[in-house]
Amino acid sequence: MKKNLLLVMLALVLVLASCAGDSGTDDTSDPGTGTETWLPDTAAPDTEDTSETHDTVETSGRIELEGISFTESEISLRAGQAFVPEIVFDPGDTPYRELVWTSSDENVARYSAREGIVAVGEGECDITAASVSREDITASVHVTVVRREENMVERISLDKYEVNLTVGLTDMPWVTMYPENASDKREIWVSDNTSVAAVNSYGLITGVSEGTCTVTVRSAGNESVYAEVTVNVSAPKVFTEVTYVDGILIANKTYGLPSDYNPGIDPDAQSALDSMISGAASEGISLWVVSGFRSYGTQQTLYNNYVARDGQGAADRYSARPGHSEHQTGLAFDLNSLEQYFGETAEGKWLAAHCWEYGFIIRYPQGKEGITGYMYEPWHVRYLGTEVAERVYNSGLTLEEYLGITSVY
Repeated sequence: MKKNLLLVMLALVLVLASCAGDSGTDDTSDPGTGTETWLPDTAAPDTEDTSETHDTVETSGRIELEGISFTESEISLRAGQAFVPEIVFDPGDTPYRELVWTSSDENVARYSAREGIVAVGEGECDITAASVSREDITASVHVTVVRREENMVERISLDKYEVNLTVGLTDMPWVTMYPENASDKREIWVSDNTSVAAVNSYGLITGVSEGTCTVTVRSAGNESVYAEVTVNVSAPKVFTEVTYVDGILIANKTYGLPSDYNPGIDPDAQSALDSMISGAASEGISLWVVSGFRSYGTQQTLYNNYVARDGQGAADRYSARPGHSEHQTGLAFDLNSLEQYFGETAEGKWLAAHCWEYGFIIRYPQGKEGITGYMYEPWHVRYLGTEVAERVYNSGLTLEEYLGITSVY
């Protein structure tokens, strides 16, 4: 009896020992339920180090930060200037982007969340950015601050912030720098894509090819001050044929001429001009030619020069874009003076009253700029032939009104 009881007690001890051993297993997964128990690294000393085999480390599905850097390692500022540094995070899609900023000398430069790096006083210091998630990850930029000059440019204003060009044409924004008594008003012009638009040192922008780019003007004396212009360049409208309306050759802002149309001065127009000059001379009026036939290339040069001097908006009021000039037809002449007061001179008054008798009209009369597209030009005559010129003159209409056509780019 005692022997049997001892055997039963021994068996019970073995069962309890077996249960205790099962509860201490190091299996971290239950295949029946799919649940997992995550252990610290010390619980699994034989686990492979994943940091040696992966470029980025993911913790609970989030991509850890591995490094940061500045795109510029050194910057130079004038006292009072601010600069927003560009930071590169590695990897680029990490969510851990919070940084703590410090300065090695806040009397030289400090960091402002709103302004970036702010230059305070002359000297050198380091501005450091440290990751909040990993304090061992830092990046620094060396800052040199020089003395602020008196009367520095503080603001740049432009008369336009968008320019629309066709290939080969130009425009030039007008720049105003403030304060007006700034000591250094030199300009630095840069295009971010010279294959679309180029810009010279004076701010003359030239369309190179179709596309959009940005042209920037900076103050040479304070490069932190700048203004930007959006430049849109389109392909020029190509005219392969000349346009006649009611038998009259038309060249205006709506109707252009082929670039290779090069007829020279029309013989009939030249003959009529000679007769008119002689007729005027017989009445004591002296007329002479200032400008006659112009090729497409000559007009392009003239127009671009006017744009460089006065800007495109102003130039378009008195100068035709290449391919749109009446001078390219060989039927137009500018006489005596290219000033509007010419219309009040004896010569100008005679021309307005008698040119139709010789087959000419004053092409751009006073008060008709909204119709012809050009300001008053009392010196510009266009040959139509005596019959047509008389009808247009007697109608009191411009050529656009007489033919029922437009003149717009």
